[in-house]
Amino acid sequence: MRRAPLEPLRRELRSVPDLGPVAADTLLLYGAGRPVFVADASVRRVLRRHRLLPARIGYEDARRFIESHLPSDPVLLKEYHALLVAVAKTYCGSVPRCRSCPLRPDLDGRPPAG
Repeated sequence: MRRAPLEPLRRELRSVPDLGPVAADTLLLYGAGRPVFVADASVRRVLRRHRLLPARIGYEDARRFIESHLPSDPVLLKEYHALLVAVAKTYCGSVPRCRSCPLRPDLDGRPPAG
């Protein structure tokens, strides 16, 4: 998994029954150290609320967008994912806690998106 061409490997993993894109990319990033960003629902929610992603963006489009704006470094991608998941769990759930969110200054006085 660490040396195989990335895109064919992603397709092969995703062809396994009940293994969706999030699980496949999680295995690639965290298990094999491959440079794939995991744009799971919680990450997309944080980025949408901070107007970095459009409201109805899907997994693949969000993953490609994030990967196009970050270096292709698995260590950095893991850290970025972990930090966004932590923000999502603590501040950006179904009932957002925007006033205490550490990312609030990024909104420049604007309320978070939907």
